[in-house]
Amino acid sequence: MSWGGKVAIVTGGGGGIGRAVAHAFADGGAQVVVVGRTGSKVDAVAADIAAKGGRAVGMAADVSSEPDVRRVVRETKERFGRIDIMVNNAAVCPQARLTETSLDEWNGVITNNLTSVFLFCREAVPVMIEGGGGAIVNVSSVHALATLEGYAAYAASKAGIAGLTRAIALDYAKLNIRANTVLPGAVHTPMLESSVRNLDTPREQIMKEWDESQPVGRVGRPEEIASVVLFAASPANSFMTGATLVADGGMTAEL
Repeated sequence: MSWGGKVAIVTGGGGGIGRAVAHAFADGGAQVVVVGRTGSKVDAVAADIAAKGGRAVGMAADVSSEPDVRRVVRETKERFGRIDIMVNNAAVCPQARLTETSLDEWNGVITNNLTSVFLFCREAVPVMIEGGGGAIVNVSSVHALATLEGYAAYAASKAGIAGLTRAIALDYAKLNIRANTVLPGAVHTPMLESSVRNLDTPREQIMKEWDESQPVGRVGRPEEIASVVLFAASPANSFMTGATLVADGGMTAEL
């Protein structure tokens, strides 16, 4: 569909799923604000979009910082006049068992992954209401449903996103704001690559094992998750809110 005239904010937009989402919206004609901690990365994504004829701007921000979030939303409104789509995708994924996780580490995961969603939604919703409505898509993870050893903080944060999204959907359903959650499975992103690099087994072997462990025979591509995000945000999908969309290659369907 055409996203012409729409304005989208995408967090974690400097790479992986966020980059794919930003490009997908821009390819459809949306004006995209690409948000990430590293300015050079989000600026590079915005430049790539512009080189293809799209319209995007990079904004460096700490998504867990209330002043930074307020600045991004304020500058987006000042620059584009509205916010139609809010995609919360930014995340960190340290691996540690519960008893090996310090309070600072726990708080770091929760604030980056979950509190950031609260902050951006809280600031963006009033702007959406002024504009007549909007769509929120929060990117969680299959770890919200089932997890692995060593993911206590990450799993808690991702499950929290799904619960928060349902609450947002109900709070603003009558104001023409929809909120849905997307749960990706294993996707070939810099985050996945980073987890592989931290292991003793050679990368090629680990990636082969990752592919073979998926019911569909491979891990996902960022563009495949972007397609689900755009489906969730689409005004053609106007009757769906508070939903949880799993895109995991069949991972959570398998016993």
